[in-house]
Amino acid sequence: MTLEDLIEVVRGKGGKPHIVIVIGKGGVGKTTVSIMLGDLLSRSGKTLIVSLDQAKHLVKYLSLKDTHKVTRIDGGLHAVQFDLEKESRKFTAEYSRLLKQIMPGLKVLNVEKAADTIKNSPGFEEEVYLRYLETLYSNRDFDYIVVDTPPTGVTLRILNLPRTYMFWLGNLIELRTKIASLKYSISRVMGEKAEAKDPVLDKLYELRDRYQTLMKNLVDDSRTSYVLVATPEPLPVYEVEKTVHTLQDLGASVTGIVVNRIIEDEMAKRLGVYEVQRDSIGSILNLKCKGSCIRVGIMMNRTPPDTLEKAREAARKTISLAAPLP
Repeated sequence: MTLEDLIEVVRGKGGKPHIVIVIGKGGVGKTTVSIMLGDLLSRSGKTLIVSLDQAKHLVKYLSLKDTHKVTRIDGGLHAVQFDLEKESRKFTAEYSRLLKQIMPGLKVLNVEKAADTIKNSPGFEEEVYLRYLETLYSNRDFDYIVVDTPPTGVTLRILNLPRTYMFWLGNLIELRTKIASLKYSISRVMGEKAEAKDPVLDKLYELRDRYQTLMKNLVDDSRTSYVLVATPEPLPVYEVEKTVHTLQDLGASVTGIVVNRIIEDEMAKRLGVYEVQRDSIGSILNLKCKGSCIRVGIMMNRTPPDTLEKAREAARKTISLAAPLP
């Protein structure tokens, strides 16, 4: 099967917009593959390529003038580079407003300082990415959105966050319900006006509903496709294997795996990498996936496919990885 076959599967899934999440180790060619997928999908519907990778290769490859601004590239193909720093500032400001709204007592403290502390906390950047990813599912301007993700470790933490949040929010809601009930009872006993509405509890319910919806979208095959990218080397292949297991644990399935930069056999033998390449591709082919998982190879190009035209040319050189190599 080829890249066209993979695209045909994605086209048949429905769901507007349909999100294609491209995952892989840094340097394996995620951005190039994302451009290939986006370009092919744009022939069937309006398509947006979003790069969350702060290496910002997309800016160079597609000559984007501004980050965080959607740019039309060609026909129905559009692209945007996510600006983590800009989005982080907006997110921090939102936290400050939220703290002032639900916890008025904190006004005696420095709320901005508290927000800065949150910004420097572990997991903050993953939360910023996750919130942006959430907005993509409600973007009705596009039929397809291809997401070029950060390196594998960061991406898997992002995808695991909703499930982690659901666990903690369940416990926080239970605890806050007891606190709100106790406050209400004490107010009644003291003859004071009892407020039945609890803003903190309302916010916790709102967050639970949001993350529950996002979690459903991330594992819904009709809304989301996962395409994994590796080069034929042990470490990138190991990360693909890890990603498949993590996604399956979340309840999601992998639509396709792309092995990029495959060297022709004779050249690989001369370079002394034939056995490594053969074994790496064999591991990909023997990897057990939930449901059907198309496996595609892309041959090594003499020059890096760092423009739309070069990516189109490279896409025409895809090969089928249908059986383990001898």
